[in-house]
Amino acid sequence: MAAGESVGIFGAAGAVGSAVAFALAHSGVAGRLVLADAAATALARQHMDLEALTPALPGLAVEIGGVEALASCPVVVACASVAHRDGEPRMAFLDENARILSELAGGLAAAGWHGSVVLVSNPVDVLATRLQHALGEQRACVIGCSLNDSLRLRVAIACCLGCAAADVDAWSVGEHGPHAVPLLSRVRVGGVRVALTADQRARVEADVRGFYDRWQALGTGRTTVWSTAWGVATLVRALLRGDARPWPASALLHGEYGVEGICLTAPLLFRGGRGAPRVLEWRLAQREADAVAVAAEVVRAAARATTEEARCASC
Repeated sequence: MAAGESVGIFGAAGAVGSAVAFALAHSGVAGRLVLADAAATALARQHMDLEALTPALPGLAVEIGGVEALASCPVVVACASVAHRDGEPRMAFLDENARILSELAGGLAAAGWHGSVVLVSNPVDVLATRLQHALGEQRACVIGCSLNDSLRLRVAIACCLGCAAADVDAWSVGEHGPHAVPLLSRVRVGGVRVALTADQRARVEADVRGFYDRWQALGTGRTTVWSTAWGVATLVRALLRGDARPWPASALLHGEYGVEGICLTAPLLFRGGRGAPRVLEWRLAQREADAVAVAAEVVRAAARATTEEARCASC
């Protein structure tokens, strides 16, 4: 990475934020990390811990700051959110997390910031839609981190077929939540197209649909951490350096897959230079296309309702 390349983390003191900071530092994606969080004591601990790595990671600088310091970074990772409550769907956190992100949006806009946001806070598609419209397409590119859905799908297919998960190429698009759309018409194993039987499809779909409930049943009181941190570091690297491989992530769609003006997960090709990625429009099976349309309406309705609530609150 070029010297001086900076990545900010909004919500750096939490479990996800701290894992993201470590992933970015250890992978060499970030030359300078700017950590921001309302929890000042916890943030100071994170700073001390990461700063101790600087002798082992030459060129790494770690700083603490507020939103004004984040505005010095071309890429900001937004993972600040209310504490996870086991048993509640992702959409239950919408209003609270929207209020938290409004601080980031207002601060970056006031600073005249231009750059990219990698958003982690849930429900990621609705919040990414709101944040993209708040910052403006000419000033910012908002990417929602939803790589986990495709990773979990690949694990489920591997378990069903009895193969290595690393050999599976499969994608999940749509909403990051109950309306995720596994593209089972495009599964490849070892580079070879595989047609799943009806029974196998049902098993895989049940597995991926049940992941969130199985996770919460463990009483973790938090969302997943390590896979999320890896996904964020992957997206930040692709944003800054470009990548010949497409990645699944949530971005603002302009007619692709019949969706206009909201963020949904789709295959994205990152060209580097901090510009917006290109959405790859693949041919979907009809049932998959119909499911994407349903996901789009769910996200659109939630984004509209939250926007109207915010408008009324400011009256």
